[in-house]
Amino acid sequence: MFPISRILLPMDFSDRCMGMLPYAQAVAAKFGAELILLHVESDDELADTGKDPRRDMDVRRVLYDGDPADVIVEWVKSEKIDLVVMPTHGYGEFRRFLIGSVTAKVLHDVACPVLTGVHLEEQPAAEHGKISDVLCAIDLGPQSPDVLKCAARLAAGLNAPLTVVHAVPPLGPAGDLPFSGEWRAEVETRARKEVERLLSPIGTAVATVYIQEGEAAKTVSSLAKGMGSDLLVIGRGPQGRTGGRLTTHAYAIIRQSPCPVLSI
Repeated sequence: MFPISRILLPMDFSDRCMGMLPYAQAVAAKFGAELILLHVESDDELADTGKDPRRDMDVRRVLYDGDPADVIVEWVKSEKIDLVVMPTHGYGEFRRFLIGSVTAKVLHDVACPVLTGVHLEEQPAAEHGKISDVLCAIDLGPQSPDVLKCAARLAAGLNAPLTVVHAVPPLGPAGDLPFSGEWRAEVETRARKEVERLLSPIGTAVATVYIQEGEAAKTVSSLAKGMGSDLLVIGRGPQGRTGGRLTTHAYAIIRQSPCPVLSI
């Protein structure tokens, strides 16, 4: 993910897209990156910069015609985009459970990191664009070292503290197995040692490492809410993964997170 030189923000000028603009601007300003606003629609009025409400911004604006998801994915490849910023569009009683089709395809198909906004119907009141702390969730899989390294570098670049969480799968009721309490403690100890081993070569000071038992999405989202995290960093799945990069756990976390999610 580093260095960040080009950031792409697909725009439809909806409230959710406009809500992601301060985050894109903040990251672009911090890392000296070019911000590209891509509007995927053939519309003469929007092509007229005199009617563009963001005409005064120091960005490159591009108007494109075609299927939004396909255009965005192709733009990421052809323009060597380092970061895509976009909302999830979770509206309505039933649609709030589903990530919008355009965002889902981008998350599935692009190789670069994607920063998505809060998917919840009622977004918490927060200072848009402000990232004063970073929470990184890892599953201890093959992608975890890269996710940790990216989160650490981002936190350092933003002068923000970094916290790491690993969710241990539920181990069942305490009475299921003899010595289950000791077994739980052993599982958590091993997980903590593995997290610390992965952190060691990064050379970063981590405020706290949390090892918590529970379903991944609920555990991570609950911790992010309790901490008041400004940004959650997760792994989206390895490149070349059959069926796309957006794993079930990543999808659920993006849906439930109370703060924006950067998926690597």
